[in-house]
Order: sequence, then structure tokens, then C-alpha cells
Amino acid sequence: MSKFKGYIKQFGRFIYQYKFTLLTLIYIGLIAFLPIKMAPSIPMALHVLSFLFLLIILAKTRYTFIFTFILAFVLTFNAYFAFVLGSDVSLDIMASIFETHMAEAVSMLKGSTLAGSIAGLAFTILLLYLSERELKKVKLSLKWPVFGLLVYLLLFLPFVCYKRIVYEYEENLFIEFPIRVGQDKVNMYAPILYGNTATIMAYQEEMSQLRKFSESEKMLPEGIVHDDTIQTPEKIYLVIGESAYRKHLSLYGYPVQTTPFLDSLAKVVPPRMSFYDGIASAPFTRNALRMALSFASPTDMQPFYEEKTLVNLAHDAGYETFWLSNQGASGIQDSYLGYLAAGTDKAVFTQGGYLANDDFDLIPILTKEHKPRQKQFFVIHLVGSHNNYSDRYDKADAEAIPSLGSSLQTDYDRSIHHTDRVLHKIYNVMQQDSTAVFLHFSDHGEILGKGHGPWKNGIAQYDIPFITINKNESKIDTVMGKYLEPGTRLINNSSTIYILAEMMGYIIPQKHIDKSISDGRYVRHADQTYSPYSGIKEEPEYIKFKY
Repeated sequence: MSKFKGYIKQFGRFIYQYKFTLLTLIYIGLIAFLPIKMAPSIPMALHVLSFLFLLIILAKTRYTFIFTFILAFVLTFNAYFAFVLGSDVSLDIMASIFETHMAEAVSMLKGSTLAGSIAGLAFTILLLYLSERELKKVKLSLKWPVFGLLVYLLLFLPFVCYKRIVYEYEENLFIEFPIRVGQDKVNMYAPILYGNTATIMAYQEEMSQLRKFSESEKMLPEGIVHDDTIQTPEKIYLVIGESAYRKHLSLYGYPVQTTPFLDSLAKVVPPRMSFYDGIASAPFTRNALRMALSFASPTDMQPFYEEKTLVNLAHDAGYETFWLSNQGASGIQDSYLGYLAAGTDKAVFTQGGYLANDDFDLIPILTKEHKPRQKQFFVIHLVGSHNNYSDRYDKADAEAIPSLGSSLQTDYDRSIHHTDRVLHKIYNVMQQDSTAVFLHFSDHGEILGKGHGPWKNGIAQYDIPFITINKNESKIDTVMGKYLEPGTRLINNSSTIYILAEMMGYIIPQKHIDKSISDGRYVRHADQTYSPYSGIKEEPEYIKFKY
């Protein structure tokens, strides 16, 4: 019995002596295990343990504060996604961060988010400092933790990743895309630091591939041809919204009048407007728009690189093409949207971008570029209802939408109302045209208070408005009807290129229409997998409001 008590005391002394190191490992463990819902995993446990080797190396090496700070930053970064969003950092998330310009970053890091990030970073730095101070006293040669870390990184991690590749029958895919497939598996078993590094490498490889394919000749899918005898509209306005959940538009039955302009058009006889239950092909702008504006789909992204985009089709059909954006020009040469914008005859970005400007600032630009009796195709990219919602409306919206429910709900509804007013202004410009088509959808939806992107569930981030307005061009309604899913009458915004191609005079064979409908039953996730939209579940965290 006395011997047992002795062991207990020794264990207690060990715990006390290395309390901050143990707290650090628990902290890292939570970051690693929360995204997988605390499921038991030996590879993930060893991933956490590998940080002990790293901490000992930092503790026993001089002048390592900068490395400690970098590690603290990486841990804090991953902690935000684990504790707040319940996810790890996928390639799409990392890419969105790289392609986010400073103004947007500042907008999203306001208030409590910024304060929480600073507090989290300070806490992590302090924890690492106290842990390293404890580990300095460990009587262990530096070569052993170095050896242990190398065994983990060079033997164990490659082994489990390769086993997963074999398990998923991806050997051939790995030979063709080693960095991308390797990143996916490293992020699965070692998401913190090692996975982040692999994700950055995969992103750079993805952008390298984009630059390579941007210089190659693009083709139309087999069977799609342009017929210049088909009558086409003088103007086409493709207005892309942001983070609009369709169930917050009064046009779709929402009890607060958030879309008075669109509501008024719905009452006009004969009808000038039609609206549909839209599905976002992905909960990230970068993926949703490269599918909407190319022949890529949730099930196959390769056509984005190999086939013509909607901008190319418009140009070939004799339209002068424009990209008017309120989302900033950062990354125009190294992002998917930048690639698409660069393909237009003229790309105009509001000065200051994202945070500094209102979507109304696009109207004078549109008015200036608008030329009567000339074929023009405008892509107008709004900032819409992107977080922070309180930045997305003005006094007129506040007066129109009174405070009710939570401030979050009110701010969001006012941002929807603001977009409705912007659409009205674009509609007024359209009235100068003899014939025109106005197509509006949101890139993706929004889970109020959470956002969009990392989660596979959460129907609100996929349910979007899809609206057409015509000026002496009722053909758009017939074309739209071809791409509705027969059973549910839903339409995926990945069908946009087919719809507008038909309006531009392209003949689309039935096999491509069928494929668009079939692919449109799926949505693509942040981890590059895809699944049926019908299987998407409501997020329990979604804020329910009473009216």
C-alpha cells in the first residue's frame, strides 16, 4: 500500500512539474480532435504527441522566440476554426484567406472577433512560454526529440497517409496529383501545422495549374455550337449577390418586407420577372462562381481549366464584356475570380473595395460603360450581405426595416433590403435597352451568426435566390424551364453558363442539358468532396427567429 502511495506522489509531482506542458498538449489535442467530434484516433493522438518533441526542441534551442510566436499564431489560427467553427482548415478555407484582400479581412475582424483573436494569441504565447520554461530542465539530449520528430514526419505520417490512399483506391490519382492528394491525407491525420503547410503547398500548386491552363487554348464542349442566326438580347446583366439566404427575401414568403422592388415586379402583368428556388453549387465564392461561369460542376471541376468560360462565350458571340466588382481587385492574377475577370474586355473594381464602398458605387460605373444599341455583357459582383451585416446597409434600409428579434437578424434583413435597392437601380439602367436579360443569383447562402463554407451541413448556406427579369425577351423563361430539376423544381447556379449560352445564341444538345440537371443535384464541399443536396441537413446552431 505504501508503495502504491509512493507512485501516486511521484505521479502528482510529475503532473505539477510539467503542468503547463500538459495543458499545452490538452489544448492542442482539443484543436485536433474537436473537428472530428472527439472520435478516437491513434494517428491524431500521435500527431498531438509530436508537438511535445517540437516543444522540447524549442525549449533547448537559443533564440527561438520568433519560432514560438509562429507556432502560437498557427495554433491560435487552428483553434478559431476548431472551437468556433468546429472544422479544420481545408484547402478552400486557406485559399479564401489568401484571396481575401486587406479591407475584407479588416471588416471580418471587427469588434469581439478581433479582441478574441488577440486574447487567444496572447494566451497561446503565454502557454507555450511556460511550457518551454518547464521543458528546459528536462535531462534529455536535443538529438532525441529531433530524432522523434523526424521519425514521425518522415516515417509514420507518410505511412498512414499512403495506407489511406490505398484504402481509397487513389494510387493513380496520387501519381497524377501528388501534392493535392497528399495534402488531403496529411490534413486528415495531422491538420495542425503540418496540414497547414501541406495546404499552402497545394494552394500554390493549384494556382500554378491555373496559370498553366490560362495560356492554353480552350474548346467548347462537344456538340455546343453558336448559331448567329438566332435572335439574341442586346444586353445581358449577370448580377451576382453575396451570402443571400433566399428564405430572408420577402419575394420568397419571408414575413418582413426585405425586397419591396422585387415584390412589385412579381405583381406586374404580363410578368417581367420569374423567380426560382436556387441551390448554390458550393458554399464558397471561389468555387461557386467558377462553376457558375464555366462548364465545371460539383462533380467535375476539370472543365474550368480546359473549356471556355461564360466570358469567352459572350466574347465569341459578339458581346463587349465587362466585370464590375465591389469585392476588391486583390489577387487578380492568382485567383479563380481574377482569372475570370481578366478575360473580359474591361474589368473595373471600386476604389477602396469591399469595406470602403457601397454596392451603389457600381451604378455610376455601369452607367458610364453602358452603350445604347450595342451588344454588351455585364458581370456585376456585389458585396451583398457578406459579414459584417451591419456594414451592408444605410439609413434608408434602417428606416424601412425596424428592429425586431435580434440585432443580428435585423442587420441581415437590412442588408437584403439594401441589395434589393441596388437591383432596382440596375433595372432602371436596363430600361434603356431595346431587349435585355437580367439574371440574378447569390453565390451562396448564409447561416446567420455562423457564416458559410466549412460545414457540410447547414441548408441555409446552399439555399439562394435565382431571379430572371426580361425586357422584351420572354425566351429566358422557356430556357430556364429546361434546367429545373423535374421532381423538386430546384435549379443549381452551376447551370448558369448553359442558360446564358442559350440566350447568346448557342445550341445546347440535350445530353448537356441532362448532365447539367444531373450534376445540379449535388453540391461541392470545402474538402473538395461532393454530395447530394437532398442529403444536406439543417445546422442545429442556425438561429431560429420568432415573428
